[in-house]
Amino acid sequence: MSKKITIDPITRIEGHLRIEVEVAGGKVVNAWSSGQMFRGIEVILRGRDPQDAPLFTQRT
Repeated sequence: MSKKITIDPITRIEGHLRIEVEVAGGKVVNAWSSGQMFRGIEVILRGRDPQDAPLFTQRT
């Protein structure tokens, strides 16, 4: 039997984040996240190496 856990809101610097996880047998078997603010960083990072992300998303 699986159980669904929702954490909402998770406050961030900009906007809120919602996380839902499905747990079965003590392990996460599925997870979803949704943010309520689109800044376009996801589009910039599409197709790039994940290790490039800190270079594009850093704050100064």
